[in-house]
Amino acid sequence: MIKRLSVGLMLIMALYFSFFDTYPYEEKIQRLYDKNNPSGNKAICLIVGNISKSMYPYTIHYMEGEFQPLSPKNQEAHLNRLTNENLHLFSQFGLFTEEQVARSWGKPIYRYNLTNLGRQYFDDFNDQTNFCFGRIVVNSANIIEDVLNSDNGNKERKVYITYYVKNVPDWMKDPTVYKRFGYPKEVTTEGLIDGIHRYRILSKRKLESIEGVSLTYKWASSS
Repeated sequence: MIKRLSVGLMLIMALYFSFFDTYPYEEKIQRLYDKNNPSGNKAICLIVGNISKSMYPYTIHYMEGEFQPLSPKNQEAHLNRLTNENLHLFSQFGLFTEEQVARSWGKPIYRYNLTNLGRQYFDDFNDQTNFCFGRIVVNSANIIEDVLNSDNGNKERKVYITYYVKNVPDWMKDPTVYKRFGYPKEVTTEGLIDGIHRYRILSKRKLESIEGVSLTYKWASSS
């Protein structure tokens, strides 16, 4: 399974909150999500591949070992295969044009370009091609758990939340898309989903938000 990239919402900013026993987690988390996603259309981002905007029109290529069991030696080949598959998949929903331009290794070589629909959802974070959409709406904050981060020794607080997603495009509602990127059907129906928002505990009265369920970037699952 390719390790999925998940980028927390604190890429944009780190906010510090005063902590009290009656701390309004739902309100504060929602406010943070909305501040970092003012358009309401970038809560969830699907990574198509390591293709910068300047590389379009983009012509695919094949790599040796891309269908072999995943190992450190062929991870690049696996990501290349996922990219090729993603380009073809999203072309079926009108986000790319697809044109066969040659053949190699007995396989067709395709050239892709963003359509107007694709540009509507295009995001170039990390100098790659991502399709982003949605707004996270926090429904509840149910369980609070304080833990010690074994990697750095910092004290952290996990807030277990339920949420739903608004502004989901039609192409995301197809099972071939949301399942490929590891999302449940509830993402497409405004159904409730379980999630975690993490804070770093700075003191008894201060928390620093680390990451949550908004502004996340995910690779497709390896099949």
